[in-house]
Amino acid sequence: MDSLYPQPGMRAGLAATGIAEALIARSWQRSVDRYRLDPGRREAPRVLSASALRDHLEPMQPVLELARGALQRLFEQVRDAGYVVLMTDADGVAVCMMHEPRQDRELRHAGLYRGSAWQEPTEGTCAVALSVLEKVALTVHHAEHFRAVNRSLTCSAAPVLAPDGRVLAVIDASALSSPDDKRSQHLVLQMVRQAARLVEDAWFLQSYADQWVLKIGSQQSLVEVATDALLAVDGDGRVLAGNAGFLAASGLQAAALAGQPLHEVLGVDLPTLCAAGGEPGQAALRLQLPAQARPSYGLLRPPRAAAAPRRVATPPQARAATPPLHPALAALAGTDAAMQAHARRGQRLLDKGVNLLLQGESGTGKEAFAKALHAASARRDGPFVAINCAAIPESLIESELFGYSAGSFTGAARHGARGRIAQAQHGTLFLDEIGDMPLALQTRLLRVLAEREVQALGAREATALDAQVICASHRDLLELAERGQFRLDLYYRIHGLSLRLPALRERDDRRALVDRVLAEEAARLGLDAPPIDADARGLLDSHDWPGNLRELRNAMRALLAMGEGGSIGRDLVEAAIRPRAARADLPAPLQRNAHDGFALAEQARALREALQDCRGNVSEAARRLGIGRATMYRRMQRLGVAPPQRLFDPGQAGD
Repeated sequence: MDSLYPQPGMRAGLAATGIAEALIARSWQRSVDRYRLDPGRREAPRVLSASALRDHLEPMQPVLELARGALQRLFEQVRDAGYVVLMTDADGVAVCMMHEPRQDRELRHAGLYRGSAWQEPTEGTCAVALSVLEKVALTVHHAEHFRAVNRSLTCSAAPVLAPDGRVLAVIDASALSSPDDKRSQHLVLQMVRQAARLVEDAWFLQSYADQWVLKIGSQQSLVEVATDALLAVDGDGRVLAGNAGFLAASGLQAAALAGQPLHEVLGVDLPTLCAAGGEPGQAALRLQLPAQARPSYGLLRPPRAAAAPRRVATPPQARAATPPLHPALAALAGTDAAMQAHARRGQRLLDKGVNLLLQGESGTGKEAFAKALHAASARRDGPFVAINCAAIPESLIESELFGYSAGSFTGAARHGARGRIAQAQHGTLFLDEIGDMPLALQTRLLRVLAEREVQALGAREATALDAQVICASHRDLLELAERGQFRLDLYYRIHGLSLRLPALRERDDRRALVDRVLAEEAARLGLDAPPIDADARGLLDSHDWPGNLRELRNAMRALLAMGEGGSIGRDLVEAAIRPRAARADLPAPLQRNAHDGFALAEQARALREALQDCRGNVSEAARRLGIGRATMYRRMQRLGVAPPQRLFDPGQAGD
């Protein structure tokens, strides 16, 4: 296999080569040994369909809005040399592309196109995949690409990092042809790195818009416009975060930096910085970063809602543009940056007549999030009415939602019944799995939301409705609308603001969530939470939690039930969770409940195989697929999958 590597000795002599070359060599090794890829495979990189691409585009919109200017500037710098500019998400999927239209067909054939997926398990060594994996800027040039079909390309990529170190995006400049000498790409790589740094700094400044931010540079007169490092500080003078430039210049780790008093990090306190930055045009204050011999200079940017302080002896508390998070939302968001951002946005729109749409995989806590929003709203003393549109039989859903008057149909209650929507008066109405609502009911719901009144079956008059409306779905509602299964006008009515709750595997605070849920379940049983040993902790950390928070809570209950008062070991964890390897044969659309955008035939096959594996037990099959039993039955009906009694001996089928 050594002959496959792009240059002799790369695999064996990593220490003798540069950092980028060593990373490329290791990627080649993974491509051969781990992914078993064929370098001679000729087909172009995969390009996602429009519906599948939407799943990647939506969460990237905030980053795209910040990045467009930097991407356009980069494209203008390199377009005349035949380069295109891509931005991908952290999965390596291109969500933005800038190119000359005349190259369109050639670029699409080469995989340099919006929606193309540049991932190491499928493409092998390539710049985007390495930039995501290693969090470094580098060029992969010509034959350094693993797949032969990519070896005419030169690609320079740099990651855009969030304040917590996660990869937000990757910026890439690629050309279909270029000189053989890799050194010709040095300037392009510097331009790409600079563009990524601009976006990274813009994201940092936006993320901490409500806090004090110290801008640090090496030139005293240019700090305001030429920043080398950024440091966010709260009103008490404690460090919240530093960007990658600050971490590199200070030699500190992000985890060690957070929460430290500013004066212990830089030898200067917040009052001094406030005073130095109090007058327009005032010179930056001289600073000494721990890992640098030469001095740096800093200017303090005040919080968005606070005016710059003028010669104060002590710093004012940073006034937030919005109130602090309500405790119910803060507890739910934990320390995950995405959840905190969603909680802030949701709270900001409460009591303003804006309908909210919560999206995310099954089990990510959409109903719990809706309850927390209700608790944070002015309607907290009113009812919270949750309706699962997938769980109500279609024949009953109309009367269940809208209610009925006395004598409106045979079998109706003597005095009629108040519908669930009307029960939410002066409170919050939560419509879960709205994508499974029948079309006829969607029309009636649209009228309710448009006119803010509800009319019971058989009633002559409508009743005014005063309720906050929150809807939720794990399905792609726009794709359903394209297939004629969901009303587009209803989508835009419920989509005042859309929030996609991250899957448990995507959350930064997974370990803390495990501990918190374990403690909650132990308290419910009147027990102390047992310690988790290192091997068990490693297994919990590596598990991808396809059932998300619902699976986590059930697993913690199982661990407590099986434990005997001692610590939780690996054997208990293996018994409580289904390892990733045991699910490897399940199709991707149902492994992670992201079925939308996949062929209906593939979904039907996944349902049949899950039922066969579970010997017809629908509940067990639904659990393995990470969906509810009612949703399982509905999908079986929609996709024409025979019910268990037709697939198996009735004596063996269970539920």
